[in-house]
Amino acid sequence: MAVKIRLLIALFCCYCANVLAAAPSIGPDVQTLLALKSKATPFADKGAVLLSRLNEIEVTGQRLEKARYYRAIYLTNEEAVSDYSKLVTTFNAYYHDSTIDFARVITANGEVFDMQQDAISETAANSDDYLDDMKRIEFAVPQLKVGNIIEYQFSEVQTKPIIDGEWFSVLGFRYVKFLPQKNWLRIDPMLTSKVTLTVPTDMPLTLKNRNNTLQPEITQQGKTTEYRWEMNNLDAITMQSGMPPVDNMVPAIYVSTMDNWQAIDRWYSHLFDPALAGIGEADSHVKALADSLFAGLTQEQDKVRAVFEYIQKNVRYIGAHVNRGGYQPHTASEVLQNAYGDCKDQTTLIVALLRLGGIEAYPALVNTYNGTQLFDELATLNFNHMITYVASDAGGYWLDTSGTTGAFPGLSAVLADQQTFVVDGKGGELITIPAIQPEDNVATVAIDYRLEGQSLNSTVTMSFAGQVETNLRNYYQFSPEKRGVADQLLSPFVHDNRVTTFSATDPADIATPFVLTGEFKDLLTITDDIQRFHYSLQNAQLLKVFTGFSAMEPPAERYQSLYIQIPITVKIISTYPSPWDDAKLSYQGQAKNFQNRFFEIIHSAETSDNKVVSSATFVLNAQTISVEQYADLYKDITAFQKDSESLYIFERTASDTETPEVLSLEEQIAQARTLLDNGKFAEALAYTEALAEANEENGEVQFLLGIAQGFNGNDALSESAFKRAEALGYQY
Repeated sequence: MAVKIRLLIALFCCYCANVLAAAPSIGPDVQTLLALKSKATPFADKGAVLLSRLNEIEVTGQRLEKARYYRAIYLTNEEAVSDYSKLVTTFNAYYHDSTIDFARVITANGEVFDMQQDAISETAANSDDYLDDMKRIEFAVPQLKVGNIIEYQFSEVQTKPIIDGEWFSVLGFRYVKFLPQKNWLRIDPMLTSKVTLTVPTDMPLTLKNRNNTLQPEITQQGKTTEYRWEMNNLDAITMQSGMPPVDNMVPAIYVSTMDNWQAIDRWYSHLFDPALAGIGEADSHVKALADSLFAGLTQEQDKVRAVFEYIQKNVRYIGAHVNRGGYQPHTASEVLQNAYGDCKDQTTLIVALLRLGGIEAYPALVNTYNGTQLFDELATLNFNHMITYVASDAGGYWLDTSGTTGAFPGLSAVLADQQTFVVDGKGGELITIPAIQPEDNVATVAIDYRLEGQSLNSTVTMSFAGQVETNLRNYYQFSPEKRGVADQLLSPFVHDNRVTTFSATDPADIATPFVLTGEFKDLLTITDDIQRFHYSLQNAQLLKVFTGFSAMEPPAERYQSLYIQIPITVKIISTYPSPWDDAKLSYQGQAKNFQNRFFEIIHSAETSDNKVVSSATFVLNAQTISVEQYADLYKDITAFQKDSESLYIFERTASDTETPEVLSLEEQIAQARTLLDNGKFAEALAYTEALAEANEENGEVQFLLGIAQGFNGNDALSESAFKRAEALGYQY
């Protein structure tokens, strides 16, 4: 037993030695760090301040890099203490070795507490369905308290090149702390950030600035050249939902030995082409599959769709690339046999099948992170995903089968307008994926009311096209509470009544459009004594279901631009039948149309005494709304929410002895708004004057009177009515 225990201890100590190694610090000494705390005072309200961030990178003649990274973080509130309770660094173990040189805490009085041996571990960096060489070193330090300083340093040594004879990197200056437990991140203020790059003097190097105009200090010493960049007193970048990509805000220097993309095209062609070897042989299973898929098909798009649907249904997205580096795909035959593969594996099989069908197809490298930038004259591997590009006279296809719920062609809207590098073996080509337009991403809501006996029932049917279909198909398929999903999506369009029953097409069947239907029973009982009945819809409910505008921050609380990446069109078609055979449509009040620089909603209706079919079309474009513009958006959304009701009133035909029922105040206000919206200003003035006389204490009525007076040229009376409305507390 003692022997076994000693063996376990020895193994444990060896494991720790791989991720913890003593090394000299490249940062300031303890007394200097303590003195820097006073300079951090202007940033203390941000919770944490980077006193020093130092990166030292050396590139050898073999184009391999050695690097040391130093961080000193001053904690000024309890939230930051919690956020920095675990520290993480990631690396690709196929190409790099990484070690934590030291990690410790410096207290306010200068005491130093080193990280303990049992507070560090190395784990796989990716999710359960991805097995590769990415590793994550996680560690924690003692005495983590407000007022103390975290100080740590780690080193990385590149053991093999990614592309023989070439080197590239993106040099950053900010510290981005990911907070997976919050699904958030923080970018804290920084006193000093320095990057030093040392390369052989004869090594060609191309540099590009992004979000900065820094010029390096260049020093040549013998056979090496040193580049130094420094930034000081960087304020925090405060995160906010819906903000533009962080990459569009943080400064970076792109560096590369490659001033064009030919080397990357050659490199990946040498990895990719062998994966297609033997696909045309008579006994090839890939060829047999292609023959089966293309039997009877003559049109290119039909063949492409057949391949897409086969991969989606039969090849699971699993990444199995341990000891392969992350770039080498499996062969098409292996992917077919395994019935799984990651993005590059699936692309390999797709390209193989399409080429066997006589269709020109190529792998395309792309980055799924918004804000990625590529340069024509500087090549880097700034990619994390692969899709398929199908060259075509019709404009080409972009296929992505990595998502299980994406309908043909499967391309996520987050990739719209993104640059890709298409590997064709002829030098390659940078091609931008077309932008998504609102008409490419459509949700249609059909609301059909009906009378069954005396009960008013309704059916709401949602159908989709584009990214909204993929998102809601995925949401419905993987939600354990499908009734909750149906209520969330459908109920807002029926006055928030709960769905009685619901159904949906099979979300796993990507060949069938996803449709969600809900039945709403016994909404109302229309008894014989009812003489007037009205239908209404608050069209602003679409904001709750399809946008993030239903609960916006007030302008005073918006401090980042609002980034709307994916445009959308929402169509609402409502059918309102007459509740009686002898009824007439006594009032029709369409909601107000809005057209502004941010969005538009247009209403129309086909009306008769038997039925009303009301339509609304809402269009939201992709756009970035500055902080200054946000106040106008907030105002326009608020106005839409206040004036979004469509109202239609049916009345029974009154006999000679019957007295017509008086309209409610709400209905009279709606009638006044309709007269104004339709430009009947003289009639509106007479109507609102009578309405104001009978409702002197109603601010909204006074407001409408002010509008009517203004349109009739009575400016003094208009101003008087507006002041009366304000005095009564009406906000407009």
